[in-house]
Amino acid sequence: MTTRRESYVESLMTQLQDDAQLQAIDVQIERSVFDAVSGSEARVLVVHRGRDVPTQDIGVTTRECIVMLTAVVRDTAPDRAADEIFERAHPVVMAFDAPGLLGVTEGPTDEPRAADVEGGVGVITVQYVFQYQTPTASL
Repeated sequence: MTTRRESYVESLMTQLQDDAQLQAIDVQIERSVFDAVSGSEARVLVVHRGRDVPTQDIGVTTRECIVMLTAVVRDTAPDRAADEIFERAHPVVMAFDAPGLLGVTEGPTDEPRAADVEGGVGVITVQYVFQYQTPTASL
C-alpha cells in the first residue's frame, strides 16, 4: 500500500523523467537529496516531500502537502543552472494531475546553499503545494 502523497511524488517523477526538455539538458531525476549531493552528476532534480497540513471535516480530510523540487548542480553559477532546470520543470509540475488531486500551487523558492566545503555543489529548492482529499482514516 502507498500513501496518496507518495503516489503523487512517484507519478511526478515519472513525468519529469519523460520530459524531453529536461532530457535535452541532461537532468537526472532522483528521490534522495543525499544521493544527489554525494553523486557526481552535474544536474540533478530531486523530488521529495515537505510537510503535510491536514484539515479534517466530516468524513474527509483535505491535505496540503508540500512537494519539493531541489536542484543539485555542479556549476560556478548554481542559481543560474538551477533556474534552467526549474524553467523546464515548472510547467510539468503546474500541469500535474492525478486522482483526488484538487490542485497545485507554487510556493517559495529557497536561497541557494552550498552542499560541500569548497562550495562546488549548489542546492536550491522550490516548493509546491499539492492539495487533495482523503477519507479521514487514510493518508
